[in-house]
Amino acid sequence: MEMKYTEDPGINKRVTEIIEELREEIVSRFHPKSIILSGSFGRGEATVFDEKGKLKFLSDCEIILIPYKWIFNRRELDEFQLYFYEKTGLKVEIWGFTQTFYLFLPFMKKNTKPTIANYELKYGSRVIYGKNYLEKIPNFKPEDIPLWEGVRLLFNRMAEALEHFSLENLTEEMIFWTDKIILACQDALLLSIHRYHPSYKKRNEIFQNVFEKHFGWLKGNFPHFLKLTVEATESKLGIKRKNRDAIKYWFEVVRASDIVFRYIVSREFGLHFEDYIEFQRKYIKYMICKKIRKSFDFLQELLYVAKVLRYKNFPFLTRIKHLNLWGHITYSLIPLCYFGTLEENKHYLKRVKEVLEELNIQNSGNNSDYHVIRTVLSMWRGLC
Repeated sequence: MEMKYTEDPGINKRVTEIIEELREEIVSRFHPKSIILSGSFGRGEATVFDEKGKLKFLSDCEIILIPYKWIFNRRELDEFQLYFYEKTGLKVEIWGFTQTFYLFLPFMKKNTKPTIANYELKYGSRVIYGKNYLEKIPNFKPEDIPLWEGVRLLFNRMAEALEHFSLENLTEEMIFWTDKIILACQDALLLSIHRYHPSYKKRNEIFQNVFEKHFGWLKGNFPHFLKLTVEATESKLGIKRKNRDAIKYWFEVVRASDIVFRYIVSREFGLHFEDYIEFQRKYIKYMICKKIRKSFDFLQELLYVAKVLRYKNFPFLTRIKHLNLWGHITYSLIPLCYFGTLEENKHYLKRVKEVLEELNIQNSGNNSDYHVIRTVLSMWRGLC
């Protein structure tokens, strides 16, 4: 029986051959006990389409190797990822250190948190080689996932989308990541009523069913919000690709995201704010007082400290001074950058510049809006 990686049968057949080739090469080169295919490919919902006879992949292929032995030297893995991308056009991301740590040390199993990532790993991934280590992951339920995961999802999707935002160079990737933001809004709302699901298709079906009862108020603020989630899901799955004006769509979703983000933040933190400058200040103050990272997890704490100490884009003493807050400092700046893409919100980027200067973060003498956003995205990649 042919594996399903994407909705279109013809494209799926070609993708299946590439995934099989990937599996064989990984086994031959790295000799793992298990290969787990996660993300969109693991769920059978990858975004792939035919472009003049060649496959174009908008979804990355996320691979988890168990055991993962490359924590101190990833060069071999990075070289393989580049080689396979140049050969097939498929961007492969290989990881697995955290999963290896938890799965091979039984006393750490109880520390596996009910995050979106772990929930989707358990229920939305597949083993394509070797032992099924997914059975060792706790049987989380949707109601176990904290709403903080919805806030974090929105932060991360905003950052990912900003990496592809441009007013001049309009791409499929920009529309793809704009779709992902509206779907992140949907997913955060589903988390707020404990109805999350690992499948994009199922999530949207659930959302359509519960929309009137739980989120009908959105129609007054943004009448076609539900329609956008349906269209974004169809586009993500390759069922129906809508011909969009990338810029118009971007700003439409920015305004929708503002409504949902405010709602989720008020639900999770009780924070209300006039604008995102006020949000940035209130969020940091809240985190200093409450600290969202309240449940101690030795491995995550260790990895977090390692990230901060390894990040060389600003002075060592600056890194040490705010050691426990860098992730949240970065997250607080992302909405300023994202909502600052609106013309009427350009002053948000001025606030970002002020914060970077206050923190003594190097900007190479370049204060352009583009460079400031890139600085924050660099912090996000390195610290979050």
